[in-house]
Formats: sequence, structure tokens, C-alpha cells
Amino acid sequence: MPDRLALMGDIHANLPALKAVLDAIAGAGLTRGACTGDLVMRGPDPEGVVEEVRRLGWPCVEGNTDRKVAVRPARPQGHPKAERVGSRAWSTNQLSRASLAYLAGLPMVWHLAVKERRIALVHGSPDDLRKAVEEDTPKSDIRRLIKGLGDPHCIVYGHTHRPSVREVDGCLLVNPGSVGEALDGDLRPRWAWLEARRSGLRAHLEAVAAPLAIIRSP
Repeated sequence: MPDRLALMGDIHANLPALKAVLDAIAGAGLTRGACTGDLVMRGPDPEGVVEEVRRLGWPCVEGNTDRKVAVRPARPQGHPKAERVGSRAWSTNQLSRASLAYLAGLPMVWHLAVKERRIALVHGSPDDLRKAVEEDTPKSDIRRLIKGLGDPHCIVYGHTHRPSVREVDGCLLVNPGSVGEALDGDLRPRWAWLEARRSGLRAHLEAVAAPLAIIRSP
């Protein structure tokens, strides 16, 4: 059987959606995985999500919401900005010291492998958490990204919440979509997986058949 790697990210403190995706991953027989970040903010259970991802022990990179929560100073209980569920201030106050330290220690880039195929894991790009590959990103920009990441066989990224598979100059670019937040009204949690074949890497996009993702708040 080819080596396989589960991919997920953009969980946004949605623990039921995360558990549904992990059940689907286990049901597919996958035991290895990686996460593209944005574990927290906007959803109701940041601590539960961080605890679950820490328990998995899978490679995970820093997302922009993770950085906001881990780096910006906390606000006191009772502060107006700390009362809104899912806000940065509220999320920070829900997290244990261990979870905050975990988020603060996440790298922007993680290199791993599926068999001999080299994978680069990022949230957006190596130097900007908010700059990710879009549908209209020019190939010239993608070539610079590939080179900047050391010419991997595959780049796995998140941030846009849009599941996609694209190949540029032999490098596979995969966005597994969002576990926790809905895109265009589709409430199914998203994930993906890679398999290493003799011919190279192949990516598969998946969705859990349950309306567990939440509509992103403004």
C-alpha cells in the first residue's frame, strides 16, 4: 500500500468539526497527518481544539489567528473585547498556558516526507501568513514560492479555505480546505490526503457529509 498522509487545517476552534474529520481520517485507515494552522479564533472551543491537535502530535504550522492569540497581550475578564465568543481576546482567555505556549512555538514552515517525496507545509507563504496561493496566482509567483521552499515535490497550504489541487513545474500544490468554517454556504468540514505512488504524489480532496462547519462571522 502506498504511503499516505492526511491533511487538514483552518479549524477555527470548531471541535465537533475537527472530531468528525479525525473520525473520517481514521475510517480511511490513515494514521499520519499534518495541519496547516489557524487552530483558534471565531469558534467556541479553542482549548479543546488545541488539546486535540497537541494530542495527535502531527506536524502543524502557525496560522495568522494562532499568532494573534499567542503573541498579542491578553485583556482582563470583563473587558468588552474579551466578552465576544470567538474574538481574539476571548480566545486568549480560554486557553491554558500550555496551549498558548504550543501556539507560540509553531513554526511558519515544516518540512516532511511521504516516502522519498518532500513536502513543505505552510499556512500562507514562508514569510507572510496571510499570503497564500489563490486561483488566479500567476505561475511566476508560484515558481518563486517553490524555489523559496527548497523545490519540494509538494506544497501544502491553507488560509483561503478553498480546497484545491494544482501542479506547477512538477510541484503539487494542495489546499485541504477548512475544517471548521463554511465556504460559500457549504457546511461540510473539509480535509484531504496525499498518497505516494511510483509515478509521484497524488492528492485527494474530501468532505465530511455533516453540516458541522460554521458560517464565518464578519
